Formats: sequence, C-alpha cells, structure tokens
Amino acid sequence: MMWLYIGLGTSIAISITLGIYVFSEIKKLYEAKGIFSNRLLFSWYAMWAFHHIPVVLASLFSIWLIPINNTFALIGGLIIFIIGLILLLMGMIEFRFLHRSTGQDVSNLIISGIYLWSRNPQFVGWVLMLLGISIAGQSGFALFLTVMFMIILHLYTILLEEPYLERLYEEEYCQYKSNSPRYIGIPKNFGSSRVGGG
Repeated sequence: MMWLYIGLGTSIAISITLGIYVFSEIKKLYEAKGIFSNRLLFSWYAMWAFHHIPVVLASLFSIWLIPINNTFALIGGLIIFIIGLILLLMGMIEFRFLHRSTGQDVSNLIISGIYLWSRNPQFVGWVLMLLGISIAGQSGFALFLTVMFMIILHLYTILLEEPYLERLYEEEYCQYKSNSPRYIGIPKNFGSSRVGGG
C-alpha cells in the first residue's frame, strides 16, 4: 500500500503546484478582462486531474473508511454522481460551444436554461460527482479532498470570477446575479425571468 500513499501524495503535490500557477494567471487574466489561453486551460485541466485522481483512488481503496452501510453508500453515491453529471452536462450544453464553456469565448453572457436556476451549474455538478464517488467508496480521505475542492471553487467563484464578470458584462451581469442563485435554487423572478442567453 506504500505505493498508493506515495502516488496520492505526489498527485496532490502536483495539483497544489499547478494551482499556484493557474490561480495567479487567472487573477491576472481577469484583471485584464482577457480570455483563457490554451496553455492556461490545459494547466487548469491538469491541476484538477491531479486533484481528482486521489479522490478516485482513495474511493477505490476506501482510505479512511467511513462506517456506513455498503449498499446505502453505493446506491446513494451513484444517485448523487448521476445528478451531478446531469447538472454538469446541462451547463455545458447551454453554452452550445466548447469555447464558451471553457472561458475562451466571452462574447455572450449565458443566462438561459439551467443558468436561470444556478449561476454555476457546472461547478455544482462537478462537486456532486466527486461527492458521489467519495460516498460510494466510503472514503473519508476522498470526502476531505472533495470538501477542499468545494472551498477552492467557492473562493475562485467569489474572489475571482464574479468581479470579472461584473466588469465584463456590467449591468447585464448585475441584474442576472441579483435574480439567479449562485449555486442552486429558484430564480427570484421565476415567472418573468425566462430571457434568452447566448
């Protein structure tokens, strides 16, 4: 099992190292009202891949075993994972083009479909998928890494992305922000808020 812990530690260390680079570059990019370069996007994906590998491995090997019923954990985790996958896909589909969903095209603010109910459905879906994997594997360590992921996304969303979107889209984003929940919920003006996105 020593190889497993070495692998987990190495993967987490790589993720942290990439994270220092990625978030400093994103901060600069947002301040300049720029868009994601291919290099930054690749680094972003690599950072999260090296974070998610330990989540999956810890779940497969039930590291820091959570004492819950196996069947309950498996079924509950699978349901949570599927709900997360659906939310993630709905968010990506609403963008219509990969360049939009990856931050390489900011020509339109997307405020329709699932984005009426959540300003961050892809993030919510992503978190639920990791949560489902952690619960299905009954791994406290995977759950810990998932909570860390949630905190980082929360800080990224509040401290970096939202001010950037306010500067980029100005009043349009401020109105959208006041109407639609940050994570998930019912829009404030649900009956009258069905406006077209990009």
